[in-house]
Amino acid sequence: MLKKLLFPLLAALILAGCASSTNTLTIQPKIQLPQQDPGLMGVTVSINGADQRSDQALAKVNRDGQLVTLTPSRDLRFLLQEVLEKQMTARGYMIGPNGAVDLQIVVNNLYADVTQGNVRYSITTKADISIIATAKNGSKQVKNYRQTYSVEGAFSATNQKITDAVNATMSDVIADMAQDTSVNEFIKQNAR
Repeated sequence: MLKKLLFPLLAALILAGCASSTNTLTIQPKIQLPQQDPGLMGVTVSINGADQRSDQALAKVNRDGQLVTLTPSRDLRFLLQEVLEKQMTARGYMIGPNGAVDLQIVVNNLYADVTQGNVRYSITTKADISIIATAKNGSKQVKNYRQTYSVEGAFSATNQKITDAVNATMSDVIADMAQDTSVNEFIKQNAR
């Protein structure tokens, strides 16, 4: 009888010891799309992404005396490139190589500053994203989108709480990009 109880209990403990917490944050911001621009007729733009951050970490957290580095679940430059492609397609542009205007979306900064004590935590997330538009005629425009998001709470800053803060900040930046028409106006003026 004791063997029947002990073996499953021992197996469960061993498996629990193997299951470690992940240091990857699942980044899935809400994607807001702009209104279609009826004035666009077959304008093609090319889009690529770049990550200019010196450190790929999204946050560094002190947990049980150890500094834990948290990284994104996917490459942020490709995530933002995909977002910009969806937004430009929604406006009415075609996406392809050798476009009338080349767009580059650049991650200048995206980091969650996490502080925590015995009973409280604080997360401040900062994002700095640029869209660089370069026309074939040599004209160039740089548009920056910056957001800061702060949250405080009781006990410790879990990975989920940090993920939520990063996703909220990214969602705000993406909403700003959707509402901003300056890049669209630049393309319309320089695509001819």
